[in-house]
Amino acid sequence: MKISQLKPGHKIFEYLAGGATMYYEVVSIRQVGKMFEVTFKSSLGLASALYPGNGFIQAAG
Repeated sequence: MKISQLKPGHKIFEYLAGGATMYYEVVSIRQVGKMFEVTFKSSLGLASALYPGNGFIQAAG
């Protein structure tokens, strides 16, 4: 899914070494110039990251 299409509630998954999977939930997304600031929630807490709007990420609605 394109970063610019993410919405709060979407689930992001990351495959870790050893076959484990980490899940993140999109809490908020806002445009900052040509970039998008995405705030995620996981079992580790909240974190934010900046991504280009035309970038892709593995997400499930």
